[in-house]
Amino acid sequence: MSEVFFYHLTQTPLEVALPKILERALSADWSIEIRANVNTSLEDMSNSIWKGSEESFLPNCLENHEDVQDYPIVLSNSPLKKLRDCLIVVDQAELQENDVENHKRVCLIFDAKNEAQLSNARKSWKSLSEAGVNTVYWAESQGKWVRK
Repeated sequence: MSEVFFYHLTQTPLEVALPKILERALSADWSIEIRANVNTSLEDMSNSIWKGSEESFLPNCLENHEDVQDYPIVLSNSPLKKLRDCLIVVDQAELQENDVENHKRVCLIFDAKNEAQLSNARKSWKSLSEAGVNTVYWAESQGKWVRK
């Protein structure tokens, strides 16, 4: 069973934080699923990741792309049929208990300025902890992630 990392955005917007987390996952040679809720524009998120920072290259596609297997990062609104090593959950997408069993790492990213995301993260932390899942909290501190 994998750990679930909770990334609490307090200073940096998702568009800036996500590429850094993706770079870290790719450096572990992991394939990645980014799961967002159904109201999130996957196209906009994909474009933002493609633009990313100048020093990184983060090839990604949407779940319905014909060559999805060729991309290390796939964006979806629901669980993928073919599992990836790392699952990154954003924008209050549904995190299912079997997601933890089926991935090497699960990351839940939530924004401190969004009360619904904060509440959802607290509920997920509580339910996963009660189920015996190892949960790890990461906070932003002076531009870096600090494990708490």
